[in-house]
Amino acid sequence: MAIVRAPLKTDTAGKCSRWRVILYNPATHKQEWHTIPGTKRNAETFERDQKQKLGKGTYVAKRERHTVAEAIKAFMAEQGLRGNRTSTLLSYRTVFDKHITPEEAGAFSLASRELGTLRVQDAHDLFNAMRAAGSTVHTVNRVAHTFKILLNFACDREWIDRNPLHALKPFKTAASPRVRRGAFEESEVRAILTAARPGELALIGLLCFTGMRPGEAYALRWSDLDLAGGSARIARSWDHRGKLFVEPKTHAGTRTVALSGWLVKALEAYRSDAEVDALVFSTRNDRPLNPSNVRRDVWAKLVTRAGVRSLDMYSLRHTFASLARTAGEGAFNVSRQLGHSKSTLVDAVYAHSLPSGLAGMSERVTARAFGTTPQLRLIDGGREVREPLKNTGKEGKEVALTG
Repeated sequence: MAIVRAPLKTDTAGKCSRWRVILYNPATHKQEWHTIPGTKRNAETFERDQKQKLGKGTYVAKRERHTVAEAIKAFMAEQGLRGNRTSTLLSYRTVFDKHITPEEAGAFSLASRELGTLRVQDAHDLFNAMRAAGSTVHTVNRVAHTFKILLNFACDREWIDRNPLHALKPFKTAASPRVRRGAFEESEVRAILTAARPGELALIGLLCFTGMRPGEAYALRWSDLDLAGGSARIARSWDHRGKLFVEPKTHAGTRTVALSGWLVKALEAYRSDAEVDALVFSTRNDRPLNPSNVRRDVWAKLVTRAGVRSLDMYSLRHTFASLARTAGEGAFNVSRQLGHSKSTLVDAVYAHSLPSGLAGMSERVTARAFGTTPQLRLIDGGREVREPLKNTGKEGKEVALTG
C-alpha cells in the first residue's frame, strides 16, 4: 500500500490537492488505485479505513464500486417502480440534472465521483458553488435533502457503509415561505362562499368543509358520493403532471369523509344529468381539471371578489382543520377526515389559531379560574346572546361573583 501525489494543473507550486492511494486486493491479487481529493491527511484516513476493511474481510473491490451518476440512475429507476408521484420524480430529476451532475461546462459536478470517496466537505463545496452561482438557501436545502436521500439509497444497497450527510442540518434562512398558506377566519369563509358563483360553490365548499386535497376532489366521481347518507369515498387522486389517476398520497388517504347538510345541498344543486361514473368536476371535454387553470381562473378571482387575504387554495384544507379544532373536535377525528394516520400532524401542521378560538379559550380559562360554568354563546337572528356566568360553591348553591 502506498500514497502518491497526483496534483491538479490548477494547484500552485508546492501544493497538492489530489492524492492516489494504492491498495493491494488479496482477493483479486491486483493493485487498485483510488483517487482522493483534498490533503494528504484525507488520503491517509482513507487508506487506514480500507486497511481495517481488508482485515475484517469487508473490503469492496474497486470494480464493484459505483459512481454518483450510476447511483442516480439506479435510484430513479427504483423510484419509478415504487409508483412515486410524477411531481416527486420530476423534483428529484431536476435536482440531479441541474445541481449534482450538471452537464454545463465548468459547473461543479459530482457525476464521476465514487460514492465511497464522498466526504462532508464535498457537499459543502457543492453548496458553496451553488450559492456563488446565485442559488437561494431554500434551493440549497432542497438539494441537500435530495442528496441525503440518494446516499441513504446507496447505504441500503450496501454500496457505501455510511451516509456522510447523515448529520447535515438544513441551512437557516430568514426568507419568507414561497407559498402563502394559512387558515381563513370564519368571516373570511362566509365572504368567500358569498362571492362564489353557482358553479364554484360545490368545489370550494367541498375543499373547505371536508379537508379534501384538491387532487382528490378533481378525481371524484358521482359514484363516490352518497348524498343521501352524507358521505364521500376517496380512493384516488388526480396527478396532473403525470396525466393519470393515482392512489391517495398516504395509505390513510383512502377514506370516507362526512358531508354536511349544507354541502349535500350545494352538490345536489351543482349536479346535472351526468352519468354515475362521470367526474364531479371536469372540463367541457369531460377531462379532469387543470390545477393551474383552477387557481388562475377560479381561485384568484374569487379571492379578489371576496376581499379576503390572498392565501393559496390549499389553505382551505388548513381552514377545515382549524375550524374543526376550534369547534372542539378531537385531533384523532380531524386527522382521519384529512387522511392522516398520525393525529399529531393536525396541530403541528394544519391547525392554526383563529381569533374565535383564542377568545373562547380566554373565556374558558377565566371560568375555570373562578370555578364557573363556561359562558355559552347563542345566535338569535344573527345577534349574539350571552348567558350569564354562574358560580357554584361546594354546597351546590349559586354564589354571586364580585369584583
